[in-house]
Amino acid sequence: MDVKKDGDRFIFIHEDQFDSNSPVIKCLIDNKEAPFEVINNPEANQHARWQLITKELELAESQLLIALERCSKSKTPIVFDRRNVEGVIIKALIDSAIIGYIKCFNKTSGRRVKLEVRNLFPSKNESKYLELHTSLKKLRDSYIAHAGISNNEASHMIATVDPVPKAGVSSEVVLAHACFTLPNLDVVQSMLELVRYVLAQHTKGLQEKLNTFCQKVIDNPSGFKVESVFSKRN
Repeated sequence: MDVKKDGDRFIFIHEDQFDSNSPVIKCLIDNKEAPFEVINNPEANQHARWQLITKELELAESQLLIALERCSKSKTPIVFDRRNVEGVIIKALIDSAIIGYIKCFNKTSGRRVKLEVRNLFPSKNESKYLELHTSLKKLRDSYIAHAGISNNEASHMIATVDPVPKAGVSSEVVLAHACFTLPNLDVVQSMLELVRYVLAQHTKGLQEKLNTFCQKVIDNPSGFKVESVFSKRN
């Protein structure tokens, strides 16, 4: 079986590849099948949910990196228009990154865990990150997720005179103009720095918790019902 890895040594195959909640049916380590058992108790489930936030932040980081790369490679200014494929892709990447990032700070019945602003930006040293976080949340809440007002969206009624009118058509024209623009590269770069900062802070704290939990499982495999797995160690 040819397994396409994303950089991790550990790959898990689900029963339904289109349903992340379907049972895990196979564990591969360096492409070799390994025994496994899903740990199902409140403490384990809580730790696992935090990893969803890690993945969300990593995806936001990748989306912003790709958007910046595509912008830098473009030989002409990127124009957002339905007929400009590059502009549509870049806007989708940036919007999705913002939505995914802010999603990590919202608690729902699904994840039931969230990042806390007061823990990530506790002092004046993080003031620039806090300001940017606040602006992204406002952008997500008032513009991307809802029909609010933003510098990246505007509409106007415009009267003009057609210098080369078609035969039988008046040269006097009144039309509705709607305009979408993309954030400039400096703004996108700042978004990337914020996401990387939050990811680093979150990963550090989570890893400490995971290390403690992992040791508990190793020390008491029967208590977590994984003794059958560890009995198969080499």
